[in-house]
Amino acid sequence: MEIRQIAYVLEVAKRRSFSKAAETLFVSQPAISKQILALEEELNIKIFKRDTHGVALTPDGERFCSYGKDVMESMDKLMEAFQQKTSRDKAVIRIGIFPFYKTAGLVSVINGFFASNHNVIGSVKVIENYQGYEMLENGDLDFIIIKGREENIPLSIKFDILKSEKLCALIHKDHPNAQKEILPVKALGEMPLLTGDIDSHYYNEMKELYEKNNINFNVAFMNTNETDIMMEMVKANAGILLVTQDIGAKCSNENVTSIPLDPPQTFVTIIASLKKRKEGGVYLAFKKHIIQHYNAER
Repeated sequence: MEIRQIAYVLEVAKRRSFSKAAETLFVSQPAISKQILALEEELNIKIFKRDTHGVALTPDGERFCSYGKDVMESMDKLMEAFQQKTSRDKAVIRIGIFPFYKTAGLVSVINGFFASNHNVIGSVKVIENYQGYEMLENGDLDFIIIKGREENIPLSIKFDILKSEKLCALIHKDHPNAQKEILPVKALGEMPLLTGDIDSHYYNEMKELYEKNNINFNVAFMNTNETDIMMEMVKANAGILLVTQDIGAKCSNENVTSIPLDPPQTFVTIIASLKKRKEGGVYLAFKKHIIQHYNAER
């Protein structure tokens, strides 16, 4: 039996949901299920039962939680005796991240950090760039991982470039422009663009790109954070998305293709924090973890 297994059981019992417990603990749901199943097999009991109302404790599960709470409280007292962080005052790393982070493969990267650092709690929020900058300034986030033009990053932001990429257009394969190997920027004005709300960062980035190239800013509005809706609209040939190369390659399928723009338009992926903030300990470790992933990816 491991301490983390006890923690997993208590969190599932508290949330009455494996998925919500996984989000809170920032580990994958299969990982929690696997550990609890191993615990049940070791003790030869059933801890949880599922019904129409969700997840509930069995009588054995209630007994387990009663003892488990005592174990976790004892662990906290032990940690406090040696001036270590307890389950009540673990460090929390709050991260704002771009909408297509799942497509970019960052779930396993972030999960990997928190799975190997049990003295840290992760909190992740999908953000729009302006929102991320504001939340950093207000102290509501510790890091943001976003995509945008390097020249548009505020001076108050301390950042590392993780990746530099060209923009591509995600287009339905039935569209006449989908047959082109390279899409002239001028052709963008012929197709509705799926973008964010007026005055969102993405909206303004795209508007600047269109105005710079003297093309019609033909927009179909939508929420930039709802990636599933974005992709469904592209699949329905309702408009196009402008995304970076890595996202474009991973989103291409039997219905959608990704075409690079000409002349090339460059976006960077960055990890950023406030300049005035000193990064040490687990915060510096998290930043290095993300940078190392992108370096290895290259």
